[in-house]
Amino acid sequence: MILSAFLLALPQEDAANPAAPRGRAEVWRLDRVETLDGDALENVTLIVREGAIEQIGQALIVPDGARVRDLRDSGMVASPPLVLTHANFLIQDQRGSGNASRWRAVDSLWLAEGWEKDLLREGVLLAGVDPPGSGLPGRTSVIEAGGGWPRPQALVNDLHLKLTMSASPAAKEVVRRALKEADEAIEKEKKAREEWEKARADWVNQQKEKEKEKAEKEQAEKQQSGEKKEGQGGKSARAQDEEEKPPPETFEPPAFPPDLQAVVEWVRQERLAQVWISSAADFVHWQDVLDERELPYELVLRHALSQNFHEIAEQLAQAKVRLDVPAIITFLPFTRIRANLPAELARAGVERLVLSPAGDSLRELRDFRGAVTRVVSEGLDRKRAFEAITLEPARALGQEGRIQALKAGAPANFVVWSGDPLDPMSRAMLVVKDGKVVYDREKEEEEEARR
Repeated sequence: MILSAFLLALPQEDAANPAAPRGRAEVWRLDRVETLDGDALENVTLIVREGAIEQIGQALIVPDGARVRDLRDSGMVASPPLVLTHANFLIQDQRGSGNASRWRAVDSLWLAEGWEKDLLREGVLLAGVDPPGSGLPGRTSVIEAGGGWPRPQALVNDLHLKLTMSASPAAKEVVRRALKEADEAIEKEKKAREEWEKARADWVNQQKEKEKEKAEKEQAEKQQSGEKKEGQGGKSARAQDEEEKPPPETFEPPAFPPDLQAVVEWVRQERLAQVWISSAADFVHWQDVLDERELPYELVLRHALSQNFHEIAEQLAQAKVRLDVPAIITFLPFTRIRANLPAELARAGVERLVLSPAGDSLRELRDFRGAVTRVVSEGLDRKRAFEAITLEPARALGQEGRIQALKAGAPANFVVWSGDPLDPMSRAMLVVKDGKVVYDREKEEEEEARR
């Protein structure tokens, strides 16, 4: 009773008496914030507490005791961090073609001491990595910068099944064979389950029948005058019961071969496949391999400066899948006619568009924002482009909870740029992860100068 009275006397949290905010607030004052939640905001105050954005607006009261970072009149702009879907310059392994889907990309990482800084300098907080090789080379992973060297903070060890497709009969055969073997494995498991269910049902029925026979026998013995001794004729039956082993109470499915597990999960629609193609013909061959199957997948377009994807832009849009496209201005085949494939795909109705660097190298990453700027200047909507290098790739990596539009309640993950993020001359000055600065360019440059 005394404890109950004490607990009732404590202040209660309710709608009328909300709990006071916990933790010290951090206040950022900026000239501009590209929120991606509606229009950009000018002259912004952003209040961060306990790793989340508590408030964002143009006229907010600074909490008592808050730490204030006043960056106004500097031209600095905040935005969600960039997300790189293919940081494959971090992968050093070599692998050929075939089905090696047991491997995860994170197992092939060879990271030098500066790997995190290489990403953070470009405003990248999250990155996907792909297993090397062709055919079915393995499964993708997701890493996060800002966790410390030498090992990455693997947010996801095992994500998508990577698959490469081309017009080559051998490339198609690898996938067809894997699908056939997955179908056979699933059928084998189905039959094993049916056999177990039948054996289990037969066992239960046998036990019921034996119980019934036992009860009838005991009843008959009671009615007899004792001519038959107790237990006579029952010894062999009991011995037989002891020798019989019941089927397992739960089904134990047969194990799949290591290189087939991920394919089975894909066929069962428990996993997404990431299909890499380099031409319009590859997409036609991919549809031929799919035939009437309805499997979850997304497309990664990896083409040279000359490409013919514009010929199937509408078909790609009708597929209703996510498209990962290099941010480059290309040329129509055998011409000098410029083509803006990302803009054409957007006009055709592609709803989920991801922009990636033109190649898998650190140099291409450093040129990435400049490439996006060119794509925007030649036709792609600016906001759409911004989403295609931040929010949409985060969704592609299953990290939409980590990287969000900058609004109240969202995680405090953002980059402060020296100017417009889509100006290739702007630089990432600060990278904030869960409310804490994990990269400060000025401090980094001062440390480098002292070395």
